[in-house]
Amino acid sequence: MKLVVAAILMLLLSLSTSAGQAQDDPGTPKQQYSALMKEYNPASGALRKAMTDLDRKAAVERLATFASRFIALAEKHPDDPVALTALKQAVQAVGSTDSAAQITWETNRSDFPAGNTDGSAERTVALVLRDHVVSDKLGPVIDRMRYGYRLEYEKCLTTVLEKNPHREVQALTCLVLAQYLQDKLRMIRLVKDRSELAECYEIVFGKDFLPELQRLGQTGLATRIEALFERAEKKYADVKFRSGTIGEVAKSELYDIRHLAVGKVAPDIEGKDQNGKRFKLSDYGGKVLLLYFWSEF
Repeated sequence: MKLVVAAILMLLLSLSTSAGQAQDDPGTPKQQYSALMKEYNPASGALRKAMTDLDRKAAVERLATFASRFIALAEKHPDDPVALTALKQAVQAVGSTDSAAQITWETNRSDFPAGNTDGSAERTVALVLRDHVVSDKLGPVIDRMRYGYRLEYEKCLTTVLEKNPHREVQALTCLVLAQYLQDKLRMIRLVKDRSELAECYEIVFGKDFLPELQRLGQTGLATRIEALFERAEKKYADVKFRSGTIGEVAKSELYDIRHLAVGKVAPDIEGKDQNGKRFKLSDYGGKVLLLYFWSEF
């Protein structure tokens, strides 16, 4: 009888241990990422449903918790394909948090949330440069940095452009770095016209963000941007990019910089006015002119 009881106890202990191990098992890296995305997706859309200042602040603060969790997954499994997927999502999570925080700054009357304040941008860059800087699978992470606000991404993009040996990654990084810096130049110009944005930038990005942004300098930044677009057009013209090529995008950007930027002489255009009379833009030289383009479908 004692042997039977002992056997039953051993069996129950074994089942209990197995159940505990099953509960502790987080699954494969891919399964962990999928589980995290199931939490992230509702949080990323919560701001649209928020009705009050407190609701919006809570939505931003909830969203801000996810970037570090994606980074932790990438850090734990650096050799698994999910690492780069998680890092891309970390960049997106930081950018989405920063965008949401700026929206609440424009919308709320009080209770302004900060953007991401846990150093996720720095950690992402550190992992990319440590584990993936020469990877041929780095493109999605680079592409996502194009939309980021954080100045840490400039270091990452510059280093990848210098060290990654794959032409497709080089091409994308060259284009993305130019576009990323172009956005920073717009931010410098925007805060000059809207001084109240200085407070927004400090709340959302921290007190060092605007001084560091302004230290980039408008003139030097504009020269660097144009040089990067020129490099993309000449060196990587044939590399595929979405529905076109790197060269086509770079050429279009260069045209805008050289002909459509504020202070440039507008290119002459010819067409018909609303009365069917033909005109040229040059006919109105020296006059203040409003061009209103419209169409009917």
